[in-house]
Amino acid sequence: MVKRITILFVLALLLNIEGNAQQQQYQYLNTWNQFDSLQSNNLFFRFENANFFRNDEYTSPILDGYTLIGLWGRLLFEYYPSENLRIKIGTHLLKYHGREEIEGVEAIPYYTLQYKPTKDFSIVFGNFDNSRNMDLLAPLYEPEMFYTQKPPAGLMVNYANDRVSVKSWINWETHIFEGDPFQEKFLFGLSSDFKWINNGVFELSTPLQFTYHHVGGEIDSSENLIQTLMNGATGIKALIKSGDWSYGISGYYLGYREATSNGLQPYRAGQGGLTRLNVGYKQSLVSLGYWNGKQFLSPKGRSIYQSYSISNPGELYPNREIVEGRFLFNWPIKDFVHLVLEADAFYDLNESDLSYAWGIHLIFSESFFLTHVKKKTNN
Repeated sequence: MVKRITILFVLALLLNIEGNAQQQQYQYLNTWNQFDSLQSNNLFFRFENANFFRNDEYTSPILDGYTLIGLWGRLLFEYYPSENLRIKIGTHLLKYHGREEIEGVEAIPYYTLQYKPTKDFSIVFGNFDNSRNMDLLAPLYEPEMFYTQKPPAGLMVNYANDRVSVKSWINWETHIFEGDPFQEKFLFGLSSDFKWINNGVFELSTPLQFTYHHVGGEIDSSENLIQTLMNGATGIKALIKSGDWSYGISGYYLGYREATSNGLQPYRAGQGGLTRLNVGYKQSLVSLGYWNGKQFLSPKGRSIYQSYSISNPGELYPNREIVEGRFLFNWPIKDFVHLVLEADAFYDLNESDLSYAWGIHLIFSESFFLTHVKKKTNN
């Protein structure tokens, strides 16, 4: 298992490319503050908060509609022991309005150790940045998990410069000890982008995204079979900037493969294509897209793109064609708080079904200086 994970990280670093393919689509999903090397020996109190109301009016046979309404908050102490090291420690709390208890998610400890030896490279242990939907496409990673899932924890490696960058991470979802009656779970991810042209007005880039979802283990007592599912995406993006306006077009090829042949999944392999046109103004945008999926499956992806029914298990829809539209209005009230209005529409060409969703979000994040820690010197 350790050998497999090591190989994944080495491959990610060799690719040496990162992506921000979703920065415009989901840039508002962000409370992570930038590393500041000038704050050495300074201690801060940091408060991060996301308030969400998301109404998914799905009439598709793929899944039923639902509503998410609630908030989460993080109470953190943030300390810079040196100019290249940062520690965050505190707690993460999730609350769904209308429930007295927090079902499925409890208050959990939050801990981050970030080492940044150069301006281009950093490594994070513990809880890491899950902003901008992990810079992954929605068919690979559900944006709503920013609100509903506990903060990812494990290891993240970042490298970025003007032309190339890499973000690779492993989220260890379930840890096991010998004899545990359940399986371990982890998700490895890579989001990447190589800019062929980047002159401030026109950008042309090639993205690469990859996820590796594993459920298994060697020391548990569970009789469940091992599952390993892989997804990937690549394509080309073009972006034109004109003042506060931007105009973009992108095309992606997505793939799916089940690495374990145990028959637990309805398909062994599949594929999909996603094309989008975007018009952006400052931090807001309107987009129009087309999705064509064939036997596509992604365990962490948005359900509306899947080739099987979540609400009616056993029903398969191997060929999917969807015309989608998205509207996003992002209003920065202050530097540390912004209000977001969003709306999505999905028209299933094969089922002649129109599903839609809309949401309101208020996101706050700010650090408050507490003190400068004077270190003792040895005489």
